[in-house]
Amino acid sequence: MFVGCCLSARSRKQSMVTLSTAEAEYIALCDLVKELLWYIELLEELGCPQRSIAVHCDNQSAIAIAKNPGHHERTKHISTKYHFVRDQVDKGRIQLRYCPTKLMIADILTKAIPREQFEILRSKMGLADLEI
Repeated sequence: MFVGCCLSARSRKQSMVTLSTAEAEYIALCDLVKELLWYIELLEELGCPQRSIAVHCDNQSAIAIAKNPGHHERTKHISTKYHFVRDQVDKGRIQLRYCPTKLMIADILTKAIPREQFEILRSKMGLADLEI
């Protein structure tokens, strides 16, 4: 969401087999950060300099992988190309923030959720139910 608007929405199967949910989320973060940087550069070219962008993630392990500069037993197999996220966090261009799954707006587009949660997320997107 940027200024209350959805810039991009995508749900797709990842091309790489992952060994954990954290790894899958980390790879998805990399794809998101690449796209965000394109928007940041576009806005800067249009004369709208951008500060650090907040990225919300509902997987604390993926955030820990991105913030931890070392290679560890459980993450050593992750390709270095995905550590692009880590570089952007270190440069201060991206801030990773934890968002509980129940409040993750992206989930409204990617999975079946209970009606109450759907209504909460829908209102967070600035949408309302149209009564006919």
